[in-house]
Amino acid sequence: MSDARAQAETYARDAQRLRDTGDLYEAMTRQRRAVALLRDLGDIAALAHAVRHLADMLVEAGRADEAGTAITEMLGLYREIPDAAPLDIADALRSAALQAEAINDSDTAWIFWIQARARYGELAGMPGAPGNPGVAEADAHLKRLRG
Repeated sequence: MSDARAQAETYARDAQRLRDTGDLYEAMTRQRRAVALLRDLGDIAALAHAVRHLADMLVEAGRADEAGTAITEMLGLYREIPDAAPLDIADALRSAALQAEAINDSDTAWIFWIQARARYGELAGMPGAPGNPGVAEADAHLKRLRG
C-alpha cells in the first residue's frame, strides 16, 4: 500500500470518528484531505466512496447546496465503475436523495428514493421485505414526500 493511500485511509477513519462525535467541521476537513489524496491516486471506486461521505457530512452540517457538487461528482464517478458494488450504488442514490430533500427538491428526491429503494430491495433478494433497513428508510421518505 502506498503512503498516500495509507494516509487517505487514516484521514477517512479520522473523519468518521469525528463525525460520530459530532465534530462535523473537523470531520469534513479530514474527509477533504482523504478525497484530495484519492483523487491523485486515481482510484475511482475509493474516490467515489470518499466523495459520498463528504457529501453526507455537508448535508448533515446544513450545507446541502454545497453538497450538490459532491453528489454530482460521486454519481459521475460511479457511472465510470462497471462493477461497482451494488450496496455502494444503493448508498450513493440514498445520499443523492437526502441531499435533494435537504434543498427542498422533492421531485428529484422522489426519483432518487425510488431508485435507492429498488437497489436496496435487490440486495436482500426480497424487494420490499420487512426487515430490510434500506427499503424501510426509502419507504418512510417516500411516504413523507407524498404527504
